[in-house]
Amino acid sequence: MQHVSHINGNHYQVKSMPSIRAFVNASHHCNQDSLPLRFGFFYEKDQIIEIEQIGDRLAANHPDRFKIEGWIVNPDTNEKISGVFILTDGKQEGGHALVTAWRHDDSTELYLSEVVRSLRKEGYIDQQWLMAQHRLYVSGALRTHGDLMLLLATKMNEKQVSDFQKIIKALEEKIKRLEQDAIRSGAEMGNAGSQGSVIASSRGTLKAVREQVAHRGSYCTVLEFEDGTQWYMKTATFDRDGAVTQQAKELVGEKVRVTSWDPKNEPGKWSSQGYFRHIYLDRISH
Repeated sequence: MQHVSHINGNHYQVKSMPSIRAFVNASHHCNQDSLPLRFGFFYEKDQIIEIEQIGDRLAANHPDRFKIEGWIVNPDTNEKISGVFILTDGKQEGGHALVTAWRHDDSTELYLSEVVRSLRKEGYIDQQWLMAQHRLYVSGALRTHGDLMLLLATKMNEKQVSDFQKIIKALEEKIKRLEQDAIRSGAEMGNAGSQGSVIASSRGTLKAVREQVAHRGSYCTVLEFEDGTQWYMKTATFDRDGAVTQQAKELVGEKVRVTSWDPKNEPGKWSSQGYFRHIYLDRISH
């Protein structure tokens, strides 16, 4: 079966491929923000959905995720809606976990996503409000954080406007960090491949950074995560100038991604022992 794709303003015939089962966590960002605003619905509870895939799987910004173009069905109207979907390689509850989704150019919507999520967490907006703005998103009247600011301005008091401006300033700094980390991550992937290694990643909220900890005969920087896991770096070999340790200290309290280099012919050799090479602010995706 063929459909006409309308993603990013393009109109072309595409051949559908087998559907992908995706797990939607009702409490996560995609269902809380992306689906109600961009697709006009959300799920009240965890859900397994089918994404009718269009084209091949593509690499995402993280090594353990992939990107596809496809169609999903609005459960309220039975309408098929096209979009771009980021999913995890690993499965949860019988499907690839749906991380995020969008319907237009991802670079123009990243900032909007970050602002929407922050405002929802602060209690300014909720899923129902976002779903009510879906028509503005579809029409193009709500595509940037500036559009959102204008929409909310008439409903905010002076203190709320001030708080909103602080949120925007913090997000500007976060977006800049994410852009820098994307460049570093790309360089790391290239370096690892050229040295016969593959990158393994782990995510979590960084709780603390400890320096000069003796571990297996070497002094290490240790990352402690909220879930109790720890990651080690032998600083004499991999962080002589302390740059990675400093980056980690700046990210305490944030959701981060750490990377390990495993030999291609020995998967898990170092990552399974809790050794890391680099740390990044974890991009929350749209």
